Amino acid sequence: MIIDKTVSVNFPVAKCCESDDNHLSVNVQLPPVTRIEQVRQAILLQILAGTLRPGVRLLEARLSKELGVSQATVNAALQDLHNQGLVSKQLNRSTNVSRYTLDDIEKLFKVRVMLEPEAAAGVALAWSEEVHRMLREQVDHLRRAARTHDLAKWCIADYTFHQEVYRLSGNPFLIQAGLAIAAAPFAYILCDHLEELPTDYLSMAEDHQDMVRAMEESPEAARRVTHDLILDWLEHSRRALEPRARLASGA
Repeated sequence: MIIDKTVSVNFPVAKCCESDDNHLSVNVQLPPVTRIEQVRQAILLQILAGTLRPGVRLLEARLSKELGVSQATVNAALQDLHNQGLVSKQLNRSTNVSRYTLDDIEKLFKVRVMLEPEAAAGVALAWSEEVHRMLREQVDHLRRAARTHDLAKWCIADYTFHQEVYRLSGNPFLIQAGLAIAAAPFAYILCDHLEELPTDYLSMAEDHQDMVRAMEESPEAARRVTHDLILDWLEHSRRALEPRARLASGA
């Protein structure tokens, strides 16, 4: 049931989507936002946690019943997630969790490497102690998730950090663009690559701290460091996903 200030979701996956997974209870504290946003975030958490897998069909009527909201609210939330590339919603047809290929990720990062350095530069221009505090908090979440090897929490913190960068840029067009490529920080999950990637997650948390330091330094440093880190993260995704891509192609 969704209430004004708290989402407490007992999310029986087998009922709301076509999946063999068992029940998952998620208690999420969210700020007072619209019900559409609350539903969007509840579904997003299921995707980030790997409970809603790529290709899974989302049944609006059952989501509506389980979340205690109207079907129109669920439909609007799924449309937002569709606009972000997280679900695929076809008119008068099914809605499914998006499934990405390595080629999709390559294209996604081409856009990201153009936009995010500019967002980081915008944050640098608007730098303040409050901005520093908000970004540092997300880096701390990344560090904690890395130390506990919690991939779901890592993905949530990663997603939140990068969305904060776009939001804090103060540029409404960059903010909208950031939402449109929201899948970028964890696109490998949408490749159905749920196991922990072969990487040092604590080191990647420190990459985000490097971004924060660069934004604190200057817009030029923010652009340069963010650009280089995004290319590093793309290369990481390639190394993780190319073996699976070759296997899928029969090469």
